[in-house]
Amino acid sequence: MFTFLASLLFLAAGEGLPPPPPPVPDAEVVRFLKPAEVVEWNNAQRLTQQGELRAKQGNSIMSTSVTAAAASKGPKIGGLTEPPEQIKARAQKIIDEGNAQMQQAAPSLARMRLVAATRAAESFKRIAFPVELALKGWSASSAQSAKRLEAQARGHGFRQVHVVGAVSVSSERKISRPPAFAEEIRSNLQGVGENVLAPVPPAGYRYTLASTKEPAAFSPEVPTPASAGQIALVWGEFYSIAADDTYGLMFVRMADAFSMKVIASEAAFVTTSAAPVAAACNFTLNDARSFLPRLGQSGEWILGYDAQSDPLGAAMLTHICVTQTNVGIGAASYLIAAMGSGAAGNEAFKAHWSVESTSGPSGISFQVRSTPAVAAPAVAAAVEVGRLTLELKAPAAAK
Repeated sequence: MFTFLASLLFLAAGEGLPPPPPPVPDAEVVRFLKPAEVVEWNNAQRLTQQGELRAKQGNSIMSTSVTAAAASKGPKIGGLTEPPEQIKARAQKIIDEGNAQMQQAAPSLARMRLVAATRAAESFKRIAFPVELALKGWSASSAQSAKRLEAQARGHGFRQVHVVGAVSVSSERKISRPPAFAEEIRSNLQGVGENVLAPVPPAGYRYTLASTKEPAAFSPEVPTPASAGQIALVWGEFYSIAADDTYGLMFVRMADAFSMKVIASEAAFVTTSAAPVAAACNFTLNDARSFLPRLGQSGEWILGYDAQSDPLGAAMLTHICVTQTNVGIGAASYLIAAMGSGAAGNEAFKAHWSVESTSGPSGISFQVRSTPAVAAPAVAAAVEVGRLTLELKAPAAAK
């Protein structure tokens, strides 16, 4: 009776256990192990190989004993001959030694395989990158964003900070470049220092891609920097999410003029309405297989956007990449839009983002994909990263 009850308890305890993670090929196990675990794995692999070789030798000798047994039935012609029984016993001993070596290594191999499989499953799990923004007035948001970039510019030690312009995208996706927005950012950046905040060059700003490996130029009157951390480029962006363009997302960003990479991004949910409602805005990238963390760990990646990407979706994805991951975003397209002049070229991006609008009556959403820039059959397929959604939270209706 007690045995029966124990068996029921055992079955009940096992019902809630999650399934084991999918196995990882032995050739890739070491990618997910720590240094000490790699040593254990290699030692166990070596011991297994030695055991397999030993067992193979024993089996070879064993087959010899069968041949010797057949030969022993014929006439003896002299000389010393090992009896087949002794050959068989010696072979079996060698086989047993080999099996013992493999059995000794088996627990370590099984444990390391499980560790690798568990970590691989963790690295491919679904992960969310949320951004939550409370509604604020335009001026307050612009000032706060600029002050935060000001602190970052000082932290990087930039010798010059150029406010190169601003861009506004209406609800109808019409682009304008409001000078007042750029001047407002410039006014709020006075704290970086009188000699650091650079005046607008007489000829203005224009993005020009260099024909060599030198950095792209942003003004014919300002020499290109010789290294990172010398010149910062700052600009503003506004994307309307209301039909009357009174509500939207504001971004104030900064790029290093040497790498032409976005290095800082400030986001705000803003309104210019005279009677704003108490609302909030959340946008989230649901990364289906932890693509961004894995990409950020695999080296220095700087991505651009394909020409069909939605501006609002791309703007939100850039903010997430810059503030929550190690994935770099090229600044060229943003600088050209803010400056209103210049042309992008071959910025040698390793891959491109594709942000396709899938918005409908239920809300604003985008499908995010990544496509390697190298046109090789093995890597040319686009990676389905996940869905980027924008949610607006309005106050409950008065009863």
